[in-house]
Parts: sequence; C-alpha cells; structure tokens
Amino acid sequence: MPEKHAFSPPGREPSIKGEAITFTGITKRFGSVIGVDHIDLQVEAGEFLSLLGPSGSGKTTLLMMLAGFETPSSGSITLGGRDLTHVPPNKRGIGMVFQRYALFPHMSVAQNVAFPLKMRGLGKDEMAPLVEQALARVRLQDYGARMPAQLSGGQQQRVAVARALVFQPPVLLMDEPLGALDKKLREELQIEIKKLHESLGVTIIYVTHDQEEALTMSDRIAVMDRGRIQQLGSPVSLYHEPETGFVADFIGKMNFLKGVVTGIGDREAIIEVSGQSIAVPRSQFGGRGDLTTGSPVRVAARPETLSTSQSPDGAIPGEIETSIFLGSHRTLIVRMQDGTQLQIQSSSARGTDEAGLRGRTFVRLSPSSVRVFAGEG
Repeated sequence: MPEKHAFSPPGREPSIKGEAITFTGITKRFGSVIGVDHIDLQVEAGEFLSLLGPSGSGKTTLLMMLAGFETPSSGSITLGGRDLTHVPPNKRGIGMVFQRYALFPHMSVAQNVAFPLKMRGLGKDEMAPLVEQALARVRLQDYGARMPAQLSGGQQQRVAVARALVFQPPVLLMDEPLGALDKKLREELQIEIKKLHESLGVTIIYVTHDQEEALTMSDRIAVMDRGRIQQLGSPVSLYHEPETGFVADFIGKMNFLKGVVTGIGDREAIIEVSGQSIAVPRSQFGGRGDLTTGSPVRVAARPETLSTSQSPDGAIPGEIETSIFLGSHRTLIVRMQDGTQLQIQSSSARGTDEAGLRGRTFVRLSPSSVRVFAGEG
C-alpha cells in the first residue's frame, strides 16, 4: 500500500512543492551490456529537466531507476535527501506519465484520476474535490463521466497527466508522453505542459528523443549517448555552445565542413576551409581545444549563420542544387566542391526570384558563429 500524504485542499491553483533529485555514481548493467554508465546528476527542486538522446542512449533506463522499475547495479538515488535506491515504486510518491497513457478502459475519466487517491486510502468525499481540481488543471473539468474510448489521443494524455498529479507528488516523470500524437497536437501539448509546470512548481524529468521538444520545454537538458551524459545545460547554451560534435549534430540542424588548423594565437586560430582562411576565436572550440598547427578539424555552422553571395571574396564556391520553401524561411541545399552538402537558411519573402536560387554561388561563414571540433570532417 502506498504511503499516505497530506493533500492540499483545492483552491485557486495551489503549487506543488518540488523536491531535488540526486543521482550519484549510477550504473546499470544488463549482462555484459552497460545501459547507464556511472552518472552523477543533480536535479534542482522545481526544475524541468529533459533527458534527450537517441534510442539506446540510456535515458529511459535512468528514468526507470528513479521510478523504481529498474534497480541500479551500483550508485544511489536520493529525493529531497531521502535515499530511494531500494525503495519500492509504490512507496516513492512519484507521479508517472507514459507514452501510451495506461488508462483503465473500464473506468471513467474521474475514476481513472481518482485511482491513485483510492490506493492511498482516501474516502469519496476527500477524493472528489481533488479529482475536480486535477481535471481543471488540464482543462477537462467537464469530462469526468466519459470513458477513455470517448476521448481523443490528446485528451487521453491530459487525463494521464491529471492522474499523475492528483496526489500532488513532488516529482513527475514523463516518458515520451507525446510521441503517439500528431505534430500539431504535440506542439500544443508541449506548451500546455510547460505552462502547467510553471504554475505548479513540481520537479519534472522528461524523456524524449525529439530535440525540438526538449528545446521548447526544458530549463535544462541532459544530452545522453551510450549511457553517459555528453553535455548538460540550458537549451540556449546547448544550441549555441555544444561541447562535442555529437551534441552539435543532435541539437538542431548543423552543417559540418572539413578544415585544417594553419595557425594558433592566444585568442584565435586560423582554420583553412576549402581554400579559404578564417580566424576563429579560441572560445569557439569545443572540447579541450588543445589543437596544434596541422590538426584536422570539423567546422560546425548552423544553417541560419551561413549566407550566399555572388562575390567570391572571402567565400567558398559551391552549387545551389535545390531550394525548399518552408513558410517562414527557405532552405537552400548547396553542394561544395569537395562534395560536402550544406543547408543554408534564407528569407522566404514574397517576390524572391526562384530562378536565382539555382546554380553557382559562394558561401560565407561567420567566424564568431561556428564551432570547431577535433577530428576528420
């Protein structure tokens, strides 16, 4: 039986006191395979942290260990200073939202939301106002009598969120909760969940492989790969200051060009790219930045930081192969002389000459906007 909790009476949107989470040396092995590799991570009380990474990166395994559905091979997990490492899932007091909703089809919406309260021993009179409050939070206050099959996918996911929050947990875990929804509805619910978090103050850990989703919703993002956190930071810092080529490539769209270091100064390095030399501030180097003259590098540039020109001065020659109209902007696909293909974001203003978006061009790099990583292109 889950532990009983003191519940706040319903009122004008009370906040839920989030609690801090600490992972210390957490490792999870599945036989000879390491799913999570010695992770140390501090999640602040009331924070929205996303675990972002490709399939098999360890993000869901880390979440399942916090939920109590997996046991760490080594290390410890604390919530608000309380050691949870070996506490059963139903004793942790953590809310959980899954991708497939996991609603009981034979129960009404109100009964589904009330279920965690019933398991905690509350009576009907105690449960009713809390259920009403939880449904109001997700704008489904008039849907309590309906069955899950009578709801859309987005409404079912809202019910799942209401059920996870009804007992006012300090932590809410969300495992790919919007993955089954279409793009427009997914974007709408991203904003709703973000606003709900801001109004409640609950600590949220959110698993996703969708980098746009993580950028939209998170206070911080932990980018994971091969069981480790590759970089932890705010959406802005991860987008503009990736520390590795993997993070640069995984967060947003990124172009990579082959380069060679031809000179190194105290504040900047000279990089030769397709016969052109650019002076890049040393602060733009990812990783350790301890390159030497002659080192091969990868020069990373976001599509919006590149531009095309008809002048060859200080620019790299290329060929515009196609132009893709995307509403607010247009993406040009440009092939460089060494075969590298670049995406360049440009304005899609009315009156643009379509015929001029084909053929020979020159690409300009912004030295202050690129990132440089060691290794072959």
